Amino acid sequence: MYLVFVRLECTRKQNFPKPSTLSRTSRDRRTPSSHPACDGQQMQVTIPQPRAVLIVTGAWHVPGHYQKLVAAIESRGIRTSCETLPTNNNVVPPNTTLQDDVAFIRSIAAKETASGTHLTVLAHSWGGMISSSALADFAVPRGSTQGGVTDLIFMCAFVPREGESLYGVSGKQPPYLVDENNIMVCRDPLKRFYNDLEPEEAAWAESLRVAHGTVAQNTPLSMEKVAWRTIPLSYIFCENDEAVPLSLQKMMVGRVESDGISVKQYSLAASHSPFLSMPDKVADIVEEVINRVSE
Repeated sequence: MYLVFVRLECTRKQNFPKPSTLSRTSRDRRTPSSHPACDGQQMQVTIPQPRAVLIVTGAWHVPGHYQKLVAAIESRGIRTSCETLPTNNNVVPPNTTLQDDVAFIRSIAAKETASGTHLTVLAHSWGGMISSSALADFAVPRGSTQGGVTDLIFMCAFVPREGESLYGVSGKQPPYLVDENNIMVCRDPLKRFYNDLEPEEAAWAESLRVAHGTVAQNTPLSMEKVAWRTIPLSYIFCENDEAVPLSLQKMMVGRVESDGISVKQYSLAASHSPFLSMPDKVADIVEEVINRVSE
């Protein structure tokens, strides 16, 4: 929160004798500023830190996929941003890496930090890899008067430890993903990503998907410490996820807790894309986490 000092000036009307009835000395002595409430003292006023949410997207997905969620969060009075990750630039063959994504998210976090913002990062799927790698040194505690990242929310997202790649977390490459000329291709994406959407919306979401490189997903993290060791983590389980199965989600959260770190847990009866199928429920969770952090 900001501390602002406001100078108090007297506006209280006071009744004084006419100047002609007072001596010069008396007139000098009896001035409005001599009133105890009008001594020009400064009062400290506390203003909360500005708050914002940064959505870090999954692989193959672009900000257009998340606009329903952005609108739902912003309708609660919380500024929200979502940007295209470098690895989702749809260039074939791929010309970006995991480290490009990490540097990109760090640059956004640095700007928010410099402006004094308390930032909550909401990471989806692949976004958990990037957020874990990028944000550890942006941590700020609750009640801090400095900007930084106060909270992580992982939404059916990967939760790596230091030195792990995406497939190092899951143990193997899922059979529905195939490498075609260094592009990671998802077989049956409607089932894997959008199985709780109406057919028309699922087809629209599929039409927005972009190419994503194989190398990025096979690259181990190289930072010293993952962000969830320094920033409080909440996790949204997606019970009907066909891309990151619930069993894998629970295993990853279990590993974090086995390292002695508590995870606030939520559950939605959603596919891999609750930002499309139930954006208001996700926004409710985000608002609850922010309010808890702000206490």
